[in-house]
Amino acid sequence: MEGFPPLVKISPGFGGFDFPYEKADVVFIGVPLDVSSSYRSGYRFAPARIREASANLETFIPSVGVDVFEALNITDIGDLVLTSTDILETGGRIAGAVSRVAADGKLPFILGGEHTVTVFSSEVFGDAFIVQLDAHRDLRDEYMGDRICHATVMRRILERVPPDRVVQLGVRSWSKDEEEWLRGRDIRAYTAEEVSADPGGVAREVERAIGDGRVYLTIDLDVLDPAFAPAVSTPEPGGISVTDALKLLRRIGRLNLAGADLVELVPQYDSGASAFAAARLIYELLAAMAKREG
Repeated sequence: MEGFPPLVKISPGFGGFDFPYEKADVVFIGVPLDVSSSYRSGYRFAPARIREASANLETFIPSVGVDVFEALNITDIGDLVLTSTDILETGGRIAGAVSRVAADGKLPFILGGEHTVTVFSSEVFGDAFIVQLDAHRDLRDEYMGDRICHATVMRRILERVPPDRVVQLGVRSWSKDEEEWLRGRDIRAYTAEEVSADPGGVAREVERAIGDGRVYLTIDLDVLDPAFAPAVSTPEPGGISVTDALKLLRRIGRLNLAGADLVELVPQYDSGASAFAAARLIYELLAAMAKREG
């Protein structure tokens, strides 16, 4: 596509939706980044599996009362062509594609890929609030010699976004170094246990804290308990259920979303359940967005 970094067109795209780009409200971009896993790799296969699952789910979302296909114009521009040898070059391509979609007045939705993509996709939106659904806090300064990787995502983001504009949901694993770094920093966080106890209440608190501010949403699939999504790079027991995640997204979708991503699926460890969970989370969010706009 003219004005975009190199892309590989994928057909069918997410949900089989194929509205003309010019008329689209939401634009899916596959980013099969797969370079920094410390345990399970294979993120590069995730965009295809999420698309496949999305085509086999209903687009009517009863909990919201919205048919996503009817309510939103959605298109999928395919997968970015990436280089595995230069993370900054790859990051520039990610930011370039997201920036172009946002400049055209559309919401960019990234299908990852490893979580590192969020470092680059979120920078397009300046100091917008970052809402992160994740098992891990991703606040290491470096990991295995890398300062830009799946374990340092939020640390890099917090170099440009004030701590009080970050919300972490479903977290349940972080290091002692991360704990020490967090002292005195006003990052709003809710553990998986807190979310599971009252997902609606947590979501309402997030709504009050953010108000009408612009939001970039990042969903690491490992926020879900491995019982529901085992096919992730670093499974962490004690997570939230799919039902609780849907309740969160039903309300997060009412916020002023500027962009979003879903990351960290590793399909070769999947029976299909994890990819379907990922697609279902996306549909719930899209339905809530459509309800807000309607």
